[in-house]
Amino acid sequence: MKKAPSKDLVLFLVLSIIIVVFTSIKLIDNFIMDIILFILIFVSSGYSLIAVLYPEENHKGLLKKPLLFLELSVFLTVLVSVILKYSSLGLQFRDLILILSLTTIVLTITTYVLRTNQFKAEVEEEHAEPVTTSQMLTFTSKGGLPYLTALTILSLLMIITVIVPPLNKTALWMVPGCLFICFIPGYLLLAIMFPKNDDLELIERFALAGGASLILTSLVGLTFNYTSWSIRLELILIVLAVFSLLFSLITIFRMKKLPSEMRLSIPKLEKILTIFLILCIILTIGTAGYTLIKPRGNGTTDKNNTTDFYIKGIDGNTLNLSSGTKNNITAVIVNQEGRAINYSILVRVNTTILKQDNITLQNNQKIEIPVDFTAGTPGQRKIEFILYKLPSDKPYKTRDLLMNIN
Repeated sequence: MKKAPSKDLVLFLVLSIIIVVFTSIKLIDNFIMDIILFILIFVSSGYSLIAVLYPEENHKGLLKKPLLFLELSVFLTVLVSVILKYSSLGLQFRDLILILSLTTIVLTITTYVLRTNQFKAEVEEEHAEPVTTSQMLTFTSKGGLPYLTALTILSLLMIITVIVPPLNKTALWMVPGCLFICFIPGYLLLAIMFPKNDDLELIERFALAGGASLILTSLVGLTFNYTSWSIRLELILIVLAVFSLLFSLITIFRMKKLPSEMRLSIPKLEKILTIFLILCIILTIGTAGYTLIKPRGNGTTDKNNTTDFYIKGIDGNTLNLSSGTKNNITAVIVNQEGRAINYSILVRVNTTILKQDNITLQNNQKIEIPVDFTAGTPGQRKIEFILYKLPSDKPYKTRDLLMNIN
């Protein structure tokens, strides 16, 4: 048997990985380059999604559907844009390119597995008995689709819970979040690859689903680790929920092509998911109502929305220095305010200003500010690090160090 055609998939996979690298570590920080990368990933994402929906088609057949190709590209771009817009990240052009690239990588790998299975299935069908009229009539029944609808709604609910205030100010999103990290994305990915009941044993399906979910979580976390956001649980959950939403829709599309008796269906799991979905909806509505109507305490601040301001690599608050030596201290600012903030930093020793600068940080962005100075005459002095949140002229946060100069 000849191998499934995969040159197009390899091309888009390699292209997506290159775009992830360029976007994550900013090899070329240029707007024109960003536009080129966006156009490439816009086309790649639409192609990868249509390839998942039609794994039986090669590149020639897929390119004959230009309108659907364009619609799917727009769909993915708009979906990711809306989620980024209403998340704590904000809609940033490079973030959009990065998420689309990650989505394309996952979809391309999925398509490769589907094409391989499709070629094997064609050989088996040559020796299989023809489908009877009674079997063909069962194509229109629902069999196995209700739980996919529940997972689709649960994925949407996960996205809403993580990005929409006041829900994202509570621990509510942690409840379904555990399932998204450990089970749901992997289960849906396997449902796309093996949509028939007899493709895998139940225990084997559940074990592989847990492993696949953890692998997806690790890959997403590793990617975020090389960006300015660093690894944050809520960001990982947003990406996993987006993947799960896409996987649910693709699985529904694929299962509608199968006879109902062949579709993946686990009655006990369907009941559990339905109950869990109802509980999540009730908890979400209840928590949102409570958070909106409860009185706010006077003078309280939200610990989840603040700015981290600290001195890197300093234990305690005393420095022992030698007179005349050159020294370097690094101040670190991490914006976790939920929006872009304009800061001003002032570093001084008595009336001598060592550093003064204005900085704008996006939400979850981190910056390290080096301060170089030469230790003066022997004695004790205090070095002050003062952070302002503009336009206020009152110090927002301060950090002081005592210098013992010998």
